[in-house]
Amino acid sequence: MSIQSNGSYETLGKVAFGQAGWIAVLMSKFLYSFGCLIAYIVVIKDNMNVAVLHLLYGNHPSDTSWFVRLLKREEVVTLLLSTLVILPLCCLRDMSSLTNLSAVSVVAMVFIVIIIIYLYFDNPGDSVRGAGGTLYENWFEIRLGYLESLGTFVFTFVSQHTVHLTYESIKSDVKSLENWKMVSTVAISIATVVSLTVGVTVYCTFWQHAGSDLFEMYPPLRSIDFCKMLLCLTMLLTFPLPFFTCRELIIVSLTQIGRSECETALDDELHVSLQEPFLNDGHAEEGALERSNEGISSRIVVEGQEKQLLLPYHLGVTILLWSITTLLAILAPSLGDVLDLVGCAAGTMIAFVLPGLFSFRLQGYTHLAAVILAVGGIVGLIGTVFSLQKLITDM
Repeated sequence: MSIQSNGSYETLGKVAFGQAGWIAVLMSKFLYSFGCLIAYIVVIKDNMNVAVLHLLYGNHPSDTSWFVRLLKREEVVTLLLSTLVILPLCCLRDMSSLTNLSAVSVVAMVFIVIIIIYLYFDNPGDSVRGAGGTLYENWFEIRLGYLESLGTFVFTFVSQHTVHLTYESIKSDVKSLENWKMVSTVAISIATVVSLTVGVTVYCTFWQHAGSDLFEMYPPLRSIDFCKMLLCLTMLLTFPLPFFTCRELIIVSLTQIGRSECETALDDELHVSLQEPFLNDGHAEEGALERSNEGISSRIVVEGQEKQLLLPYHLGVTILLWSITTLLAILAPSLGDVLDLVGCAAGTMIAFVLPGLFSFRLQGYTHLAAVILAVGGIVGLIGTVFSLQKLITDM
């Protein structure tokens, strides 16, 4: 086995710092993925019921039917969508059956970008685009709220929590590092273009009044209501990916409970052998991995699939995780609070702090690793403190 071809983020953590590194990666990935789940449902809560209500009945519905009363209850609409759409998708065991739905999400985001750009230039009724301020005020002034908003920037581009799971879902006949590099490069490039286009356009529309709740800043418009529905559709289809990551991390943790001292010793053997991936042919670490997996309890795991639980346990973990995320999302005060806290607290750990520490441990000091660690540490520490204060204030 080669660490380059078969390693995961957790394996890299174990190579660098043993069990402590493995636990650090596991906890960071879980917390970030869990935060993503809450954020996605908050998006649905903030947008779906309002969009449907306005599209069907206008901005000031006079109808008092049961359906209108239902649409005015955002928490009920959110719970219904989460139960009828999200839960069945989460009960799937892997992403293979969802691969075609990713194209729907991409198309939906393209429509959102087009509509936002159109509204900026069309400025219907002069009610969309703001006047802004001076050149300094618009582009160089650092305003209050900047520090707690750093997490939103980090949240946008952190994807390390789902990379390994996504790679493993690729069909075997096209799964290779070369194809993965091409696909990931194209995907990140598209995400960068979309994010920058939306971010710059919205900022140029509202200037200092721009915020994380994108469509809440626009006046009542049917085009915006349509965008809200497209965004909710994207969230519904994207939700299973971080959910599968959370569930897999829970399974990995469960299979480690109650391991014997002998298995712990084998972990130490694995740690030592993996630290020298270029000095041997890979047989030593492969043997250590195989022996360390022998202790996984056959009572809860599907035979031959160490990351899949038997059906009763699979459904139990799935429903419990789904219930907790849905409840917390319904209780969350705002999307901005969730994005800021998750990005600062967990996103910086995954994308900056841990990679910097692992690089120091495995390759020695480099200027790049030092910069990554310093930036991530400062943003994570300061941003987490300020975002927590804001969350407590808003609650």
